[in-house]
Amino acid sequence: MSATERKLPQDRLAEELPRGSRDPASPWHVADYVDAILTARDPAERFRMLISDLARRFHESPFEIQKRALRDPPPLTGTKWDCLLAAVAEHIAITHDHPVPDWCDDPQRSLKIYWFPLEDYLDGFPGHLYRDTPGAFLRHGIIIGNKEFGPREGERDYGALIG
Repeated sequence: MSATERKLPQDRLAEELPRGSRDPASPWHVADYVDAILTARDPAERFRMLISDLARRFHESPFEIQKRALRDPPPLTGTKWDCLLAAVAEHIAITHDHPVPDWCDDPQRSLKIYWFPLEDYLDGFPGHLYRDTPGAFLRHGIIIGNKEFGPREGERDYGALIG
């Protein structure tokens, strides 16, 4: 088999993942972020796509588009990143007054041992990360700290208070 015929594991996985019927009225879906899991060049890029890009896109979308974007369950990749995607979806759903999608409760989308997605950047384990991690992430076994989500990453209440 030549090098051009060999496929990377993520290439095979991408071919095997079912692409369900999506609501054509929605310009994007949370399930679209499976592509970021499969094609990101490194964990930092994958993390930023799920944490920043997804949350920002969600925050900037009208309520009905948000509702549709959460509807379809993303295909499972069989990696820990499925859990991070579910945690982000749950967090942004709660933050924007949507019900948590049923697919977030799938046991395959939660880890039994806590995971810090960018562990290469950790020097030891600062306890405040666990304390500050939003509940949706802890429920899925992810530790990120609350500083990952700011005004531009999907939180609604930000800016100066105007009296």
